[in-house]
Amino acid sequence: MVYAMGMPSILLKDIPADLHRRLREAAARDHRSMSKEVISLLEEALGERPAELPPPIQAAFPLTPDWLERAIADGRE
Repeated sequence: MVYAMGMPSILLKDIPADLHRRLREAAARDHRSMSKEVISLLEEALGERPAELPPPIQAAFPLTPDWLERAIADGRE
């Protein structure tokens, strides 16, 4: 018999509908899959903090709608 050498998995059953909905909403808000959201919540609850994200990159100049439209048009030429 051959076993995959991957990460351990957990299967959750009978999750209350309201809890499932809140998990789905939290995952969407945090731009994560539901699995990644559960892992993050478990790490937080058990004392492991996920790595902090770096601050967002700041543009050298304002990216206005006009600038974006010109960039798109230039890319099509």
